[in-house]
This record gives sequence, structure tokens and C-alpha cells, in this order.
Amino acid sequence: MKLEILKLSLVFLLFALIGASCQDEEELPPLKDKQLTVSEIKSQGCKDHLKSTDTERYIELKAEGENQLRVKFINATLNCAGLDTTYAMINDGILRVTFIDYEWANCICNFDLECVIDSMEQRKYTSKVSASGEVTTFTFHYSKNLDSTIEISPN
Repeated sequence: MKLEILKLSLVFLLFALIGASCQDEEELPPLKDKQLTVSEIKSQGCKDHLKSTDTERYIELKAEGENQLRVKFINATLNCAGLDTTYAMINDGILRVTFIDYEWANCICNFDLECVIDSMEQRKYTSKVSASGEVTTFTFHYSKNLDSTIEISPN
């Protein structure tokens, strides 16, 4: 009898553990609209020697420090004058990262763009990264171990 009670207890314990591990992560409050601090803004070269068919485009995300996110946009298309500024904000619950080129130039080419965003929280984000009006939308989970690549399909 004691053996059967022990077996039943173990079965119930097993089901309780399985049920607890299957629950979704704790529901976090929605993100509040705010401007985020952006630092280490970099732009590498006008890659005018590349053909559009040779250009693999992607976004790299990497956690750094306590709560920072390094964003690299590889082969972003801008006008030849290059990167003017970058900003990041939370708006309507979406992390928006925008790379802005200078207002006017007579040509376009590809650049590798980079910035670091402060004040990231460990949570799931919907993100929109844009350069020259082209927007790439994706979701990711920010954690201290984040090191991810988001592929961008060709135009």
C-alpha cells in the first residue's frame, strides 16, 4: 500500500513539474513609449564595388554590458553621402531603430551600419529597423546571451 502511494505521489509530482515548465513566461507589462539612448554610431564605407546580386543583407543583434544591444545592419542601402544620424525609440510597443542618411546625394550604395542602444529589458521585442525608408520587421527576445542574425530577403 505504501509503495502504491509513493508511486502515485511521484506521478502527480511529475505532472506538476511538466505543467509548470509548459507555462508561458511571466506576462510583462507593455512597453511604454520613450526615446532610447543611442551610442557608438558607425558607418563603414560606400560599397559601390558590389553588384546588387552579390549583396547579402542582414541584421546582427548582440547583447553587451548590463542592458545594451548592439545592432549592425549589413549592406543597408543609403545614398552615397552616407549616414547622418541614428535614433531608437519605443513607440506603440515596438522597438524602432532608424538609420537616417543625408538628405540629398546623386547616387546610392551599400553601407554597414552599427549602433548601441541602452536601457534594454530582458523580454520579447517586436522591432522595426529601417534605413532609407526600407523597414525590416522581426521579433527577438533580449537577454544577456543574445547573439542573433536576422536575414533580410532580397527586394
